[in-house]
Amino acid sequence: MAHQLNGCPTLLTPRLRLRQFESRDETGLHACLGDENLTRYWDFSACETIEETRRWLRILAKTTSPYETMAWAVADRETDQCIGMVNYHHREARNHRLEIGYILRTEWQGRGLMGEAVQALVDHCAEHLKIHRISAVIHPGNTASIKLVERLGFECEGGPLRDYWRVGTTYMSPMLYSFIVS
Repeated sequence: MAHQLNGCPTLLTPRLRLRQFESRDETGLHACLGDENLTRYWDFSACETIEETRRWLRILAKTTSPYETMAWAVADRETDQCIGMVNYHHREARNHRLEIGYILRTEWQGRGLMGEAVQALVDHCAEHLKIHRISAVIHPGNTASIKLVERLGFECEGGPLRDYWRVGTTYMSPMLYSFIVS
């Protein structure tokens, strides 16, 4: 179910509300982006300060154009507390494809919540954006993320993509997973 607010649709699942980021989400977002363990498989380093997270929050809160990228705060449906993020990026409207990303606070993991959030994102992209191909670029060491996308029907198409991401002075070689919307 999607409700539109300020250009960013709110997506509801049984336990979650995916909504536009707000300034009150800084603590929840920092629990994700400031955690080196959670960001070790991302293509950027963990935020070292809350101010660095605030900068990201300002960027994410303004990401309301569906044409290239869009980000949602993943919030607990009961409390509306930010517990993570899902997004799409690298959208190519002409080719009906995009990439997705996601992160969830450690203490909320292991409950199937990110699967619920990513499924809502995939459904939204297929139904409202008419996307045919959804990709996820995942570090081969991120077994939880690989299991999540495989459970949702994504298939490994290849990799490792040699030196695809640069984080600091280190290069990472992730795998490519995709889902074809029928």
